[in-house]
Amino acid sequence: MTGEDGLFATAELLSRTGDLNESSAPTPWLVRQVRASQHDAEQLAQWTSSTVIDDNVQAPVFDEATFAWLHRGLPGGYEFPIGHAGLMHTYGYLLSTVVTPYGLKRQRWLTNDLAIAFGKEPTYLHPTASETPMMERVASTVLPALADPRRTTRAVLAFDEVIDSGSAMRTVYVADPRSGSTAVVYGLVTSSTAQIVSTFPVQPLTEEWARTRLSEPTRYRFNYAPPAAPPGSAFEGSTDLLVSRV
Repeated sequence: MTGEDGLFATAELLSRTGDLNESSAPTPWLVRQVRASQHDAEQLAQWTSSTVIDDNVQAPVFDEATFAWLHRGLPGGYEFPIGHAGLMHTYGYLLSTVVTPYGLKRQRWLTNDLAIAFGKEPTYLHPTASETPMMERVASTVLPALADPRRTTRAVLAFDEVIDSGSAMRTVYVADPRSGSTAVVYGLVTSSTAQIVSTFPVQPLTEEWARTRLSEPTRYRFNYAPPAAPPGSAFEGSTDLLVSRV
């Protein structure tokens, strides 16, 4: 069974039973990684919340059975469709079979562009590249850029959409100087913490695109689920430019 076949088989099993266990799972590596991430409080804290309803398709990208399995035993009282961004955007997206305008969500984890953009080995973020859980590998790769884009040499554009005096939604684009591979990381930042919402590869930026993006009204993006507002909603705020090398 290939890795791709295994992912489809796992998605089918989850949809049918809402359960997985080590002996019956077609992809036991996935079970091991999810369980490890579920029990790692430090890693869980590096991500914030997200909705499973994708902003582009206005529908869940995986079902309630998958959601329940990913959040089994977690503190915090997660309830479909709002859950833990790390578990959902890594393992949940691997199991998603919903086609968005940008393709399948899992493609970010099955191609090399994201890792290359952040300066890692091309296959570093592939699901089975390491026994280290994928959610942990992703966080260790992107969190430094989110936390401090000014000290990130690969950062080409970074800005905050300021919510209030203590918090902002931060967007950081990084690019590999040789290949041009480009990626974005988006998250919630405060004076003391940075938490990831999502990360994925994008097309190389242009000056015109950057100007247009910076002029847009402030709003919550990339399926972030704020605690007191609907996902995707606008908010009264300002855009503060942190890095511009486009």
